[in-house]
Amino acid sequence: MINEQDIIFDEISNEVFLYLEELRESGVTNMFGAHQYVMEDFEISKPLAMKLVKTWMDRYDEEKTKENKKWNIG
Repeated sequence: MINEQDIIFDEISNEVFLYLEELRESGVTNMFGAHQYVMEDFEISKPLAMKLVKTWMDRYDEEKTKENKKWNIG
């Protein structure tokens, strides 16, 4: 069953993921604290912000793993 949080996630995830990449590159915060920035800037609940950050982190890790395998690193 789809709930309101899932709908909001789908609507803003791409924008938040781009925001998180910019935040990571800026070095303003450790990404484990990024949910605070997402909560404030997107005016969303803590659970949703944490879900978005976790999803972004998981995808980021997957991309880095693929990149490392491509270059035979780690």
